[in-house]
Amino acid sequence: MATVIQGVTFFQDQLTYQATHKRRLVPFTPAVATLLREHQIFTFLNGQHVRYSPGTVLTVSRNISLEPYTTFPVGDRLYPMGAFSYSRSVLPVNTIVGRYTSIATGVSRMGANHPLHRFTTSSVTYEQHSMALNAYLTTHPTAFEVAGEMPPVDLPVIIGNDVWIGQDVTFASSGITINDGAVVAANAVVTKDVPPYAVVAGNPARIVKYRFDPATIQRLLALRWWQYDFGQFTTVKSDDEINVFIDKVAALQAAGQLQPFQPSVVTLANFEK
Repeated sequence: MATVIQGVTFFQDQLTYQATHKRRLVPFTPAVATLLREHQIFTFLNGQHVRYSPGTVLTVSRNISLEPYTTFPVGDRLYPMGAFSYSRSVLPVNTIVGRYTSIATGVSRMGANHPLHRFTTSSVTYEQHSMALNAYLTTHPTAFEVAGEMPPVDLPVIIGNDVWIGQDVTFASSGITINDGAVVAANAVVTKDVPPYAVVAGNPARIVKYRFDPATIQRLLALRWWQYDFGQFTTVKSDDEINVFIDKVAALQAAGQLQPFQPSVVTLANFEK
């Protein structure tokens, strides 16, 4: 069943939005290794064995929905990801990634913002857990009141289907959506949402072009070819011109020869067994 999150339609089952970093720490065990292997979740781009070692503790998002044929070749964080996608970067656990998406190395999200509307941008107005600030307060009694924790601003990066994120991209912490088919060039600093099939670059990232003309983009968005596993594209050649590809997939749809790819997903409950 499709799920719409921040305007993007995802096809992995049991997927939900998670604004915060709710997670479960899961010790890596032989049972977890078996779980990953049996569900075709890979930790090497070019190898079948599981790269985690005994003693590793995995950070698993509470809303995790992992389809088969996903790959996490770096780090120990697992978050929702659709089939045929991979990330060479260690992203926050509240990230969501669709299908057929490629994420290069060095991709990250900025840290939390500081307040601009208060008398200082310093953490003295909101941080309650700083060892240094608390050490001062224990020896300097004061009527000065700390306002409390800042509202969460490290919101998720939502990455759609058929997206390519280049090397060393940085996302703002205020919540960014990269829509289907988009491309983010290497070293870009993304401070606002990226439209479908846009190619963005620079600091701040700006649209430099679109992958296809508007009519073709509309056809692709209506087609949503990523709802299928590519093995069903029996008439398609990998280097077909884009409108030829669309025509072929549309013909397969019309003939009833395509069925939405609906594999079983790995959720937090699987890790807790």
